[in-house]
Amino acid sequence: QVVSSSSSSFFTIIILIISLRSFPRAHPPIHKKMSTGIVCEGLSKSAAEGIAATQLRKLPKKETLTANEIRISVRAASLNFPDLLMLQGKYQFRPQLPFVLLTEGAGVVLEVGSSVSNFKVGQRVGFGGMTGCGQEEVVVAEKSCFPIPSTLSFSQGAGFNVGYCTGYHALVHRGKIQPGEWLLVTGAGGGMGLMAVELGKALGARVIAAASSDEKLEICKKVGADFVVNYSKEDMKEAVGKITNGDFCDVIYEPVGGKIFDQCVRCVAPRGYARLLVVGFASGTLPKLPANMALIKGFSLVGVRMGEQVGMQPHLKEEMLRELLKLSEAGKLSPYVCAEYPLERYREALTLMEQKQVVGKCCITFNNNDGSSSSKL
Repeated sequence: QVVSSSSSSFFTIIILIISLRSFPRAHPPIHKKMSTGIVCEGLSKSAAEGIAATQLRKLPKKETLTANEIRISVRAASLNFPDLLMLQGKYQFRPQLPFVLLTEGAGVVLEVGSSVSNFKVGQRVGFGGMTGCGQEEVVVAEKSCFPIPSTLSFSQGAGFNVGYCTGYHALVHRGKIQPGEWLLVTGAGGGMGLMAVELGKALGARVIAAASSDEKLEICKKVGADFVVNYSKEDMKEAVGKITNGDFCDVIYEPVGGKIFDQCVRCVAPRGYARLLVVGFASGTLPKLPANMALIKGFSLVGVRMGEQVGMQPHLKEEMLRELLKLSEAGKLSPYVCAEYPLERYREALTLMEQKQVVGKCCITFNNNDGSSSSKL
């Protein structure tokens, strides 16, 4: 009877074990590592509405790199005017929704793919993309990165790529600028304009900076402008004619459009070789060119679209960055950063740009736990 009872207990235990094994076991939840980013989830009717609609979201980090990829801990990302246009679906490039904002940044390399040869873990780098740079961690292709000179901060490194590369492509590739030529830069207080002023001076041009306020023009003088024109107070043709002794300008870098473009048409040198560079339309108004003006003055109207050109001719990007980094290391190029905001205050940074208060570059900082901000405004 004792044996029978023991056998019964034994078989009961065996059956219980088999039963437990037949039920699916609960696995512990898998928590993917996340990166916080600034996300646009839908298009808006205005830049202000678009800024208000953006959100900070937790985004899954890419777990495994491909051979040519680099993982970067982002320390700063720079704002550019196209960021506001993308919120409204008004930019030439229209990213698929939802998307992470910002087109350039800088940080520290965390990991490199097996084929990466030009960068190493711990190195300070800048990087760029049409979107996706406004988050705590990014994974980008090696070709999208460049080393930041030791003389530049992370925010300066974040603001280096778009402005200087656009300026170089405009002035050197498209404008064929030569030392001693007269260069007029409109919208000179903004990121694109101020960097074109600085680059034009580094290339040996005689630079006239034109902007809408005396405060912005003071910064233009600091980065190398030889002369300044406040077109909210002065007639630009009259002022430029006086500065150049009636010679007017060999090259004009024009990112504003609207009435400013119309005035630029009357500021070109009338000797048959001037180049009017169409860089953008920050005013929101597309200008109309009277064809007889091009005939009478014999100037060239030259479109500038750096991103598209680099897509067709990738070697141009390597050339531009190589030459620009040389100039920076020589102390001739140093992005002017007017303000920095921590990630949680990103809307303030975007609003500063929407209200046209940015002089030079405005950046958002990441992986900075003190929540501080700084401003030169």
